[in-house]
Amino acid sequence: MPDQSESQSHISAFIFDLDGTLVETERLKAKSYATVIGNLTGSDSPDYRAIELYERIVGSTDEMVSRQMIEEFGIAESLEPVEGDIWKHLHQIRMDEYRSTDGAPERLLENVYQHNIDLLTHQKSIGRTVSVATSSFSDEAKRVLDTLGIRVLLDDIVGREMVANPKPDPEIYLLAMERLGVKPEEVVIIEDSPIGTKAAMAAGAAWICVSTPFSRQAIEASSWLDPMWVVHDPAKLNETVNRRIITIGQI
Repeated sequence: MPDQSESQSHISAFIFDLDGTLVETERLKAKSYATVIGNLTGSDSPDYRAIELYERIVGSTDEMVSRQMIEEFGIAESLEPVEGDIWKHLHQIRMDEYRSTDGAPERLLENVYQHNIDLLTHQKSIGRTVSVATSSFSDEAKRVLDTLGIRVLLDDIVGREMVANPKPDPEIYLLAMERLGVKPEEVVIIEDSPIGTKAAMAAGAAWICVSTPFSRQAIEASSWLDPMWVVHDPAKLNETVNRRIITIGQI
């Protein structure tokens, strides 16, 4: 049953990150990077160092991850420029691998974060606006959201190609709020990574960081994150959301 605070708050919108928040695509993407890096370096098996690297920079854009992989594993000579950038070739190879294996619809459905999807569904049901602001490109975000069956609930989707500066810059959240017609003080942002949460904070909105097994290490290493608004146990998510809403209503 909705908490009484919900009717007392001036919160009008919830904005959700996608990867690692609504579905564990971060771990699945990391696995596809490991496979591709292993192939490019002549190995017959995945290079699990790629997963370790991805864990350190979880929440970064595809460009940032691809560039880091190229530098760390010295694979530039194995790639050809696409539209003038070799990182785009790695991204292309990785996306082909991902969509056919770990990112296929059946795998996505096995890796949903139901507690965050339930939160999104509930906020929509009580009349709040809900949207997704993601470091993924819009076409991939829509594919994933359609697979999860929740795209129809969303009032908007803001993808990576719609902004010049990726998270942790606040531009994507500022644009999401502008498109919804809401002010930062009317918004709660749900994230799963330090990089994304930093963007939410810089945008001036209230935030909650819901950890995953994949992002927890990076979160715990970020001493600047207020533990009051970090959720490690999904069973405590609704309690934290209600507390966040009450706190905002008292400001």
